[in-house]
Order: sequence, then C-alpha cells, then structure tokens
Amino acid sequence: MNFDRRVAILTSIFITEGDRMMFSGADRYLVHLCEFLEESGYEPCVWQVGSEDRLVKGLRIRGLPKGRAEFGGLPDLNIQFFENTAGYDKAIYFALPLAFPRVKPNSIVISHGIGWDYPAHTWSPLSGPLKEEWLRRLHYAVTACELVVSVDTNTLNWLRATWPGYEHKQAYIPNFVDRTEFYPGEDKKSGESLVVLYPRRLTWIRGLDDVKVVAERLTRRYPSLEFHIVGRGGTDDSEAEMNGWAKENPRCLYYWVPMENMPDLYRMADIVVIPTRAAEGTSLACLEAMACGKPVICGHVGGLTDLVIDGYNGILINVSPETLEEAVESLILHPELRQTLGRQALETSFQFSLERWKERWRKTLRSVWGDDEM
Repeated sequence: MNFDRRVAILTSIFITEGDRMMFSGADRYLVHLCEFLEESGYEPCVWQVGSEDRLVKGLRIRGLPKGRAEFGGLPDLNIQFFENTAGYDKAIYFALPLAFPRVKPNSIVISHGIGWDYPAHTWSPLSGPLKEEWLRRLHYAVTACELVVSVDTNTLNWLRATWPGYEHKQAYIPNFVDRTEFYPGEDKKSGESLVVLYPRRLTWIRGLDDVKVVAERLTRRYPSLEFHIVGRGGTDDSEAEMNGWAKENPRCLYYWVPMENMPDLYRMADIVVIPTRAAEGTSLACLEAMACGKPVICGHVGGLTDLVIDGYNGILINVSPETLEEAVESLILHPELRQTLGRQALETSFQFSLERWKERWRKTLRSVWGDDEM
C-alpha cells in the first residue's frame, strides 16, 4: 500500500520570528515528535502563527496569520491550516483548542494536560451560553479527530467523566526522559553547597513567585544553601527582572542554558522543585530530575500525580510559600530522606524511557494511520 508520508502539525507558536525558542516541555516534546516521525519515514511540517516560512535545524516551519482568539482557541488559524494542508493526508493538532472548527481526516489531537484548572484562567469564570459554547468546541475537538493522545490520566479522567462513551477515541502516552542523557552523577564532596534547582519557565503558574519567597527565607537561614532558578521568560524584560532579583539576594542565582546543558544541572542539584499550581501534564522537567536520581517536590496537580507517589519517590504539596518551604527544609535537614526519595525516583524513571514513549507512538500510528511499514 502506498502511503502519503507527509504529516502536517498545527501548533500556536513553536519558534518566534527571531528564532527564540522557549525550551519549555511542549517545545521539546515537539522536537522529539518530529525526530520520531522522521525516524519512522514520515515528513513532518510544523505550521504556526507567523508571517514567514523557515527551515530551522532541518525542520520545515510555515507561518499562518493568527486571526481571532476565542475560547482559548484560534479558529482562523485552524481554518488557514485546513485550507493550506489540502495535500496532506495526515495531521496532528498539538493542543485540544486548536482542533476547532475543522479537523482534517486521519488526524490526531495531543493534550498536554488540562489548562483551565485555576481560577484566574479566562475560561474558568464562564457560565451559561458562554460556558456551553466553550464545552461545545472542546467536545468537537475530542470527537471529530481519530484519536486524542493525552500525556496524563488527569485529562482522560476529566474527558470520560464529562463525555462518557468516547473512551475508544482516547489513548494515554505519558511523557518521557532520554536516559542516555539524564542519569545520576557522582556523589558530592563534603563541604559543597546544597543546591535547590527550579528548572522551569518564569511564570507564576509554574510556582516562580513561591520559589522566590522560599529562596529568600531559606538562604538567610542556611548559609551553605543555594537556589538556582534556570529557565526562560516570555520576554527579555522578564529575564532582566529575574537578574535584578538575583543580584539583590545572595546565593540566589538566575540564568538559563541550552537544553543540552540541563543534564549537568540536574546532576549538580540536591533537590529539584516543580511547584506547579495548574496546567501541568507529565512534566518533562520532573522526569529528567527523577532520572538523575534527585528527590522532587511537586505540586499536587495534573499529570504530576502520575509520576510522584508522595513520600516514596518525591513529595507532593498543595503549593504555597509555606508548604514549599516546609518540604524543602525537611529535605535539607534529612539527607537520608533525600537519598531514599532520589533512589526511588530513579527507579520510577525507568518506566518512562524515550524508547517506551516511541513504542507507544508506533502502536498508536499503526492503529490510526494503518501504516504497516513502520
């Protein structure tokens, strides 16, 4: 059978006009997905909001006008994608809200976690006809595609409780860690600083504000403690603001590094904090820290509960400065607990290898696209 090997992928913004990449979990997921598709003999092309077409590291990226933003989605972008990819037989929508008002045949929609699980989100206060319209659009995305691939069980549970009967159109493929890059390092020497690492984007929803408060408190209390905040902001101004904060707080460091340097940072850390308040799937940062044998402190949110068993391979908290401070301090004061949680986090990470992720995707593509050539 002769299959069309081209795959059109719709996302919002992957790489900005200035080639600024956020290095967020979703960005890195898309990189790995395109690499996997190429390994499998497909030709992926990413379509995003933008005014120009580019070739970035061998990956074709095509720009489309953004148009209206409604109910968390981009309906004009969706229509432009539908019309411009008429020659593509296979499509992947990189988020549920992007799969409205049209979905191409043979399409897969990926959910990276529930994104509306906090009061400040624009969708949360909707009621009456507006809430019904938001649900209608989401229902269309779930039912019009061939399959919804969810990175976490939290989303699947919500979908099944909200619209029973569509379980056959849903699949669970948790996120992954490349264990050839992320693995434990050598034990620290006596007298070295104790390092708490926050490897996240600079947003309050990822717990940044809580981390800053806790970092200021605990570095004053423990002279040998360092807090490393490593991640990109949405703008140069947000990064400049973080640089200013770090200069005012001794042993609180802010910087960001290319993705290939992250394994060394995890190995350098003693404690990793993932204090997400909402909108989280099976966090890549969490899995990477676990694969490096580090104890993790996570928000009790989204797909993090698919990864962390409280008290076994990490600590789960309802995020606030007080709960985060208590959890970090407990690991500062009890090195044996750090070692136990880190060792069992490492064992857990074996179940989320990149190889297992690829195999799950192979089975999924065979079932949806019927391609026996993979």
